[in-house]
Amino acid sequence: MPRESRGCPAFFVSRAALLALLALLAACSPRFNWREYRLPQAGCMIALPDKPQTVTREIAFELPAGPVRAEMTMLSTGVGATLFALGSVKLPAAAVEDAAALTATLGWFRDGLLRNVQANEAKVQDVGPPAGLGARRLRAAQAIAAAGRADRGRPARLAVRLYVVDDRLYQLVALGAEGEIPPQALETFFDSFRLTP
Repeated sequence: MPRESRGCPAFFVSRAALLALLALLAACSPRFNWREYRLPQAGCMIALPDKPQTVTREIAFELPAGPVRAEMTMLSTGVGATLFALGSVKLPAAAVEDAAALTATLGWFRDGLLRNVQANEAKVQDVGPPAGLGARRLRAAQAIAAAGRADRGRPARLAVRLYVVDDRLYQLVALGAEGEIPPQALETFFDSFRLTP
């Protein structure tokens, strides 16, 4: 059984390791060579700017009804001073059984991401459904934008999309030093995500 990760639902690493990775990536010159990648078991695909790695780990989080466990798969890659990731987790019934549970689930994932960049506040807004939704039930669709701190206190930007479709949560994350993620790269990344049959 994979080791449980409680501290960072987005990347399965400690904040220190994440900041060290960003420092290493910042030494490289950015290049975005977008290619589509699939997560067949999660029924989705996305464009990433470099060859990704895939990791699956068990996560545990608290809900009003008590603690729950789930397995999360993360597809991630870094280019220059940026990190792009797509996470997918099949949620237990307790995580989506009512509005309170769904709100708590979204809050747990969102707050974990914000803590990783020491964000004091974030802009959260509803967004439209992902492409390929079809007859599936969209339970939530949120965009999150926040400013925070990366390696050695450097300003960083975090952009996230959270979708809950049927009983699955999709987490799209772009993280990079201030000014080093071109707007068109964010647009390409988020717009490329779609559900597959």
